[in-house]
Amino acid sequence: MQKQEFEERIERTVTDEQYKVIEEVYMWHPSIRNTSGKDEVAELYKSFGMTIFHDMLPRAKKAHELDELLRNAQREVQRIQEEIEELSCPTLRVEE
Repeated sequence: MQKQEFEERIERTVTDEQYKVIEEVYMWHPSIRNTSGKDEVAELYKSFGMTIFHDMLPRAKKAHELDELLRNAQREVQRIQEEIEELSCPTLRVEE
């Protein structure tokens, strides 16, 4: 969700700094659903203001961090699987 879209939903403006916090929570907090997240975030702001986002931010940051760790681990697993496959069925190399 873009800042302008969020502002239209809440019918007011927020600073760029505030929107960075809102966006981090919107993107990463595990309680925000993918399907209705935009509406949820707008309603949270309308009901509680920035306070709720500052309260939710540490959990969102942790979820983001864990997602990065998981993606890195998955890439490493893929690399190891490819290495194992190469050992079991090496590509033929023509000797010069």
